[in-house]
Parts: sequence; structure tokens; C-alpha cells
Amino acid sequence: MSLLLSSAALSLLAGVIVWIAGRRDPAESPLLTLGSLMTLLALPLLTLLPKVTLEMSALPLSDSPAASSPTIHFIALVWAGGMIFFALRILVDWGGLRQFRAESAPSKDPVIAQVLGECSSQLGLRRRVRIHVHPQALTPFVAGLFRPVIYLPECCHRWERDTLRMVLMHELGHVARHDLWTNLAARCACVVYWFNPLVWWLRSKLVTQCEFACDARVIAAGTNPGSYASALCDIAEASALPASAMAMAGRAPLRARIERVVRCRSKGHPFVVAAALFLTVSASLGLSVVRLSPAQSAISAPGIGNTGPSTLYSPEELSLRSNARAFPLD
Repeated sequence: MSLLLSSAALSLLAGVIVWIAGRRDPAESPLLTLGSLMTLLALPLLTLLPKVTLEMSALPLSDSPAASSPTIHFIALVWAGGMIFFALRILVDWGGLRQFRAESAPSKDPVIAQVLGECSSQLGLRRRVRIHVHPQALTPFVAGLFRPVIYLPECCHRWERDTLRMVLMHELGHVARHDLWTNLAARCACVVYWFNPLVWWLRSKLVTQCEFACDARVIAAGTNPGSYASALCDIAEASALPASAMAMAGRAPLRARIERVVRCRSKGHPFVVAAALFLTVSASLGLSVVRLSPAQSAISAPGIGNTGPSTLYSPEELSLRSNARAFPLD
């Protein structure tokens, strides 16, 4: 029960911090959102740390602590059932990606291979990324934690070279930033705290911020913002994507992305992100290691936690009763 309350308080704090940062810049560094989700994931382990007990004189005492045990067991069962359900959804998505890859074919287009090499060199990406073409792919996306693959629709052969470069630069940006692992970590946080809408909101916010970051990389590489915004609109007509994938025209709000691309807003200050992360981590440690307990004086006070004879009779009456003869002789 303490883990449930701690996670709720921490997610509320993280949500407020991310929301405030987002009002200043919707594309604020995703490190803040990712750090909040990772802290929530580590919260069950943090509860194993040695506790620091703080005495509180105003804490109410429970008359029957064991009375709520069935309720706690029921909550634990529901929690575990939800975790199993959402974990199975991740496995189903991975199975769908494996089937999707089996139905696709490696690209043999020399132009695509050349542009891929140019974009990889420009990003300093040394990992090998494959290009597959799928007949049913509606929009380009990248998937694969250990062997990333960029999936392109069949119409990619008719794209102009600049459009192809923008698409590959964006998808390679996800690989260079390890956004696929970031997405997996966020989904794991949603598995553990599936009942908390704030955690789902943080994951959605993180996906949006990752898309903003990759858009910024494409613009920084010399792409014309207007041309890139036009390409986003053309490719975003279809958006049926696996949950484990990252795409150029993915789940992030398209209008917000286009507005940011056109305006080319500057990045936020790293100090703000670091300070917010420090506050979130400090709060999680405080919620994990601090344990409140009633003060000893409150426990020994008359009428609180003590129903012995000393609280029912005065000292004089106790003395008379102890000296009295229970069965006097006549």
C-alpha cells in the first residue's frame, strides 16, 4: 500500500513538473520525462533501502491493523493481473513486428542505399541499419532494439531524393538517440503503473518529445523547414503503427510539430532540466526511505493505545484495591 501511495505522489509531482516545462516549450528535453518514468520504475527497488523513522505525535492509531488485510490482498491481485495483461500486450506487439518483418523484403535500390550511407555518416551513426520495403506499410517507421530496421512503403521508389533524405534522417535520428529503448522503458512503466493515468500521459509526452528532437536534427542538418513541414503533411496521411515502433509521421501532434519546425524554437536551458530531475529523484528517495510512526508519548498517553487498569483507575484507588481482602472472615 505504501508503494501505491508513493507512486501516486511521485507521478503527480513529475506530471506537474513536466507540464510546467511544457508550457514554456512543448519540445523541452525528453530527459526530464524519461528520468521521471525511470524513477517510477526504480521506486519498488528504492523501497528496499533502509528506512528513516520520523515520529509524528498526531498520527492516528489503528485499532485492528489486520482488518484491512483482505483488502490489501485484493488490491495486490488486481494490480498483478493488470501488469500481466499489459505485459502480454508488449509481447503481442513484438510478435506482430516479427511477422511484419517476415513479410517485408530488403531494399535493393542503390539510391536508397546511397542516401542511407550519407545520412548515417552525417549523424555519426556506426550501427548498421537495414532498409526493408513492405507492401502494406503506410508510413515509414523504425523498429528493432538490437537490429534496427527502417520500413518504407512501396511508393518510396517514387520519392524525390530530398524527401527520401528527410525520411531516413528522421528515422536514423531515433536510432542514434536510442528512442526505441526509451519507448520500451516508458511502456514498462505503464505496465507497472497501468492504473495511473499520469504515467500514461508521461509516456505520451515522451513520445512527442522524441519526435520533436528528431525533427530538430533534420532541420539542423540543413533541411529547409518549409520543405520538411510539407513532407510531414504528405507522409502523415496514414498512421497505423505498431506500439513498439517510432515513425516520422507518428503519434506526436502533427500541428504542434509543424509549428515548431517552421518557428525553429531554441532549446531550453539544461540547468532547468537538471534541477527538475534532481527534485524528482530527491522526492522519490524521500518517499521511499522516510517512514512515519506515532510518537512514544502518544502511545503511552491515557486512552490512546492502552486499555490496561492504569488508565481506568486513579493511583489511590489502585492502592486501596491491592490492599483490600477479597474474602474477609466474619
